[in-house]
Amino acid sequence: MLVKMRSIALTAAVLSGFAATQNLGATCSSTVIQYQASGQFGANVISGDDKLKLAGEPFSISLFACESSKPTKTGSDYSEYYPIELEGQVKSALLVTPYQIKPTPVAFILVEPTTGVDAAEMEGPITIEGSTITIKGDLSLPAGTLTSQSIAPFASVTIDTAKSVFTYSEGTESTSLSVIGKASATVYTPTTVRDKLALYPDAVQVITVHADGTQSARALQMAPLDPGASPDKLMLQFYASGVRDASQVRVQIAGQDVAVRYAGASGHFPGLDEVTVEVPRSLAGMGDADVVLTADGEAAGAVRIHIQ
Repeated sequence: MLVKMRSIALTAAVLSGFAATQNLGATCSSTVIQYQASGQFGANVISGDDKLKLAGEPFSISLFACESSKPTKTGSDYSEYYPIELEGQVKSALLVTPYQIKPTPVAFILVEPTTGVDAAEMEGPITIEGSTITIKGDLSLPAGTLTSQSIAPFASVTIDTAKSVFTYSEGTESTSLSVIGKASATVYTPTTVRDKLALYPDAVQVITVHADGTQSARALQMAPLDPGASPDKLMLQFYASGVRDASQVRVQIAGQDVAVRYAGASGHFPGLDEVTVEVPRSLAGMGDADVVLTADGEAAGAVRIHIQ
């Protein structure tokens, strides 16, 4: 249910990955590295028939690798590792609940060319509703992100959306979608009692509550946010962490307190939280504005949005 994912790591949504690391920890004599990917698939299909209805939907995946792993194949500018364990969740317009990718072995490739962008690639089969789907992910990273072709951490970076593609295929039919988000690779540490407070900029949804009580949703990147365009109520839904156990949650946009309509566990991705806030019409025309989340007096890093 995923698509062609080339560098696997995108910050925002971080899965706990306990099952993967428990198995890996038994055989890895060095550090476990968690490559993370989260964001959304592009709303416009690049090619093929999107039968799984992934376009515009969020995803979150994690790959776990042993830092001392030796490549199974190498070339002049790449190293391939197999097997690497993939876990994750993908939301589809066809599904009532997100599809969960259970621990699955895939091939992972780190590409570090002498010129141009770096990349990480993931390819392998997953089983969806009894059918085997082949997925391949291509994520292009800024040049210099990878310090080597070995399994190693790298800081959070924004991927090159124009070159990052996710493709899924079954039989002779295939579909390609662009990938929007960030990438990172970090030393894996078990989830603490309370996750670090964070508000994620990827896969932000704009929810419109219409006068008749119905709702519609779209990705924030699809169109400008204009709270003054209609009489309908406008809300923003963010993924977050460190919120569900907080007794007090506060959100400000451009320094103005806004109504928090929901703050708690995500209904899409276990391990993630969600924060939904109402966007007041008084913010119309604000332009670039920071969204600041505070939970029990602790503030998360600001997320920048644009308000038309």
